[in-house]
Amino acid sequence: MSSKVACLYIRVSTEDQTELSPDAQKRLLLDYAQKNDMIVSGDFIFTESVSGRHAQKRPEFQKMIALAKQPSHPIDVILVWKFSRFARNQEESIVYKSMLKKDNVDVISVSEPLIEGPFGSLIERIIEWMDEYYSIRLSGEVYRGMKENALRGAYQARPPLGYKVVEHGKPPVIVPEEAKIVRTIFEKYTNEGMSFFDIARYLNSLGLKTSHGKPFERRSVEYIIQNPSYCGMIRWNRTENSTNRIKDKDEWIVTEGQQPAIISKELFESAQKRFKATYKPVGKRPSSTYK
Repeated sequence: MSSKVACLYIRVSTEDQTELSPDAQKRLLLDYAQKNDMIVSGDFIFTESVSGRHAQKRPEFQKMIALAKQPSHPIDVILVWKFSRFARNQEESIVYKSMLKKDNVDVISVSEPLIEGPFGSLIERIIEWMDEYYSIRLSGEVYRGMKENALRGAYQARPPLGYKVVEHGKPPVIVPEEAKIVRTIFEKYTNEGMSFFDIARYLNSLGLKTSHGKPFERRSVEYIIQNPSYCGMIRWNRTENSTNRIKDKDEWIVTEGQQPAIISKELFESAQKRFKATYKPVGKRPSSTYK
């Protein structure tokens, strides 16, 4: 009987404190392959560093599935450390495993060996249900912890233009040259009546960049104008992580932050008043953009 060709799928989760490192997972998977007469090519090792619960957000996973579904059937089995590394939701797990089964590709968890037959399938479903329950419960606990931190005024995201994190766990500090850009934006918008587009064009003419090192756009100026971090506040839970949809305002948490303010609350409020008075639906171009 010829040796089976295996590929390895390695995924780490930043939320799971009992997680094995990628190197440890790889070592266990290669040991299993060797003991079970399986061949593993270097091209058939997929390592995921993102902690996505949904397969669409895992590019290496998608590459692996595409490989397994090729007409040449290059692999016979996918090895994972735990079934939870393959999928954290039962519906998705069943869909992908059924898809792979049509091409005679099995998914094996090296730390959760199963017996053949219907009883083995039942045990596998129970393990998947437990993993999904754990994932949902864990995300709820993470949410509660982050909400508590937000209510205490702790910063929990990448700081915006004007700030940087010097010490982990401590509030961000002001970056003087970036803070000057932020003040310019607020003053030109509030006191000089410039549009977002014109402010972006002005900043780009000076060669200034956003916190991502890119030229300013209308939307990047609008984001700065609406960000209460600059007047010493914290705004948390504004958007849905998976879709970036802006939530209803009653779901937001806005409170006094621990970081120093770059502008006064009065200047921030003046900017908000002008924004509400002059807001136009998305897609409507300001007259200054037309020739």
